[in-house]
Amino acid sequence: MKRIDRFKKFFEAEEAQVDASKYTEIKKEIKEMIEKTVDNSGGSYETLLDKLSKKDAKIEGLINDSDVYDFYLKYRNDIDEILNDLKFFGESPSSINAIGLYDYVIKGTQRAIEESVRLLSE
Repeated sequence: MKRIDRFKKFFEAEEAQVDASKYTEIKKEIKEMIEKTVDNSGGSYETLLDKLSKKDAKIEGLINDSDVYDFYLKYRNDIDEILNDLKFFGESPSSINAIGLYDYVIKGTQRAIEESVRLLSE
C-alpha cells in the first residue's frame, strides 16, 4: 500500500468533531438570528432548528451571499477554527462546487453555520 493511501485512510477514518463548549460568540449570534427569524415568521425555536438541520429553512440575515460574507468577516476566527475542526480545508474547492475564492468563502461559512446550528440543537 502506498504511503499516501495510508495517510488518506487515516484521515478519512478520523472523525471530524467540533467541541460544543467552544465558539460561544458565534453560537450566541446564530441563536439570536434564529430567534429573530421565529419572531418574524412564527413557529417555534425548536421547530426551526429542526428544519435548519434538514436544510429546509434559512436564517433571516443569512440568506444572501453578501450577508453570509459579512457574517464571515465578523466571525472569521471562529469560522476558520470550526472549519479546521471539520477538516474542511482538506477538501478541494471543486469537491464542494466552489467556483472562485468568494464562492469558497461563502460555502465554507455556510458549512460553519450549519455546524453551529447542529451544536445549538444538542
